[in-house]
Amino acid sequence: MQAETSRKQIVVGVLRKGTHVLLSVRQKHQAYADYWEFPGGKVEAGEDFELALEREFHEEVGIETRNWQPLIQIPWDYEHASVMLNVFETEEFVGEPHGKEGQTVAWVETKDLGDYRFPEANEGIVSALSLPDAMMITGDFACQEDALHKLEIALKDGVRLVQLRAKKMEEEAFLAFAKMAIPKVHGHQGKVLINGKPEWLDLLPEADGLQLASTELTHWTQRPIAKDKLLSISTHNELEIARALELKADIILLSPVKPTSSHPDMEALGWMGFQLLVQNVPVPVYALGGMKASDIREAKRFGAQGVAAISSFWPATL
Repeated sequence: MQAETSRKQIVVGVLRKGTHVLLSVRQKHQAYADYWEFPGGKVEAGEDFELALEREFHEEVGIETRNWQPLIQIPWDYEHASVMLNVFETEEFVGEPHGKEGQTVAWVETKDLGDYRFPEANEGIVSALSLPDAMMITGDFACQEDALHKLEIALKDGVRLVQLRAKKMEEEAFLAFAKMAIPKVHGHQGKVLINGKPEWLDLLPEADGLQLASTELTHWTQRPIAKDKLLSISTHNELEIARALELKADIILLSPVKPTSSHPDMEALGWMGFQLLVQNVPVPVYALGGMKASDIREAKRFGAQGVAAISSFWPATL
């Protein structure tokens, strides 16, 4: 994972134990006193990020860690400094974490992170931890019954983030389909994004959020949905990413990473181009365009939350 050298480099570690992650409380003498945070600290001159994490976790919570993997990079501007939070995660550690510097530490369920008060810069980390590494976009189907059957197959195969998309459906039919699909996804502890109009969320209050097309970016001057819903926005370039961030997007889709038959006129970004565009994005980004489940590991290596795709996750028509 590349670093932006103009910013002070900070490492942040998400230590996992099953469905729990380790948090600590900032102390009275620190900025954001009494807020919760993920352990970490400043990178020393010439120090590798992973070695910095191993040192910080030994100094702060008294454990040995290894095999840190990149999660997200978050650029942040404070009044006194501009920093880059280089966030990593691991499940590999030896010892029992404890506050060596007198701070409170606790194992917290990932699903409960929204109940804790974090510094604003940490919101992207919480979002990244609440999202899986694959987003399935619904594909072709013969009828509503066929669509629901395919959805059930995908959920049983492990899909946990679904973008409900059916451009050929009339609005009334799509809303009826969504009302039946949402509880199926929730029954598998998954999340649902509705690809459509913001006002559809008023008719589908159980949905977890909205997927907004890049063509909609100029139609809005502020975030079009409530903060308690996820806003995902499709983008293709730096300008669209900047606009999505102005609209307070929680998730960004960036495409095409690889050549696609659906957009043959668009030049593929490639992984290096993708990394260049996402390295300063403070929210989770999914790679889209020619993606397969086998690309997830590569996508994460270049700064993605994971991949989004239709054909790789949506069951084929028999």
